[in-house]
Amino acid sequence: VSASPNWFMPWQTKQQRESTGSGFIIEGRRILTNAHCVADQSHVTVRKHGDPTKYTARVVAVGHECDLAVLTTDIEEFWRDTTPLQLGGIPELQDPVSVVGYPTGGDNISVSVGVVSRVEPQQYVHGATSLLAIQIDAAINPGNSGGPAMMDHRVVGVAFQSLDGAENIGFIIPVPIIRHFLEDVDRNKGAYVGFPVLGINCQAMENPQLRAYAGMLPHESGVM
Repeated sequence: VSASPNWFMPWQTKQQRESTGSGFIIEGRRILTNAHCVADQSHVTVRKHGDPTKYTARVVAVGHECDLAVLTTDIEEFWRDTTPLQLGGIPELQDPVSVVGYPTGGDNISVSVGVVSRVEPQQYVHGATSLLAIQIDAAINPGNSGGPAMMDHRVVGVAFQSLDGAENIGFIIPVPIIRHFLEDVDRNKGAYVGFPVLGINCQAMENPQLRAYAGMLPHESGVM
């Protein structure tokens, strides 16, 4: 359950709404999911696969920049008979991955299979930042967010967004981003600091007039 701020009437919030997402258990009795799944949350509950019971959870840390969040619950029954998933590495192009989650359209777990199409920086819609992401051709629909992308029984990414207007183009957050987020939270005792910024911009020097203005010769290349 979440209630977004009302920027026109800041003394009150907008009407509460319910939303669902996916997540998975990692070491330390923690649940990893997307930040946009718990943004502006007022109450969070979690369920295990095959268990109709809803357990009250709390948000441990949120990284809106990288669209990741850590949850936990103090109810011992939830952790019974659970096994945390282990993080893997970065898959290569054409490697098959399986995206696991609970997309809209049903209550049972869903598994969609695809291959890696690209590994490059992408714009993270929730955080409006450009970070490393993996493009896959498996379907990622509302409700899949926060679910693990698996390869060889290890997590290689977290499903977080798809490309509007295109079919079967989804994106997952790769393990290096996940590890940075988790290490940052552990290092700062639950607080997420973020990714460093170099503080420079680059300019593509393809325009002939721009190259001439910069005094570049025809055979020269570089970064401005």
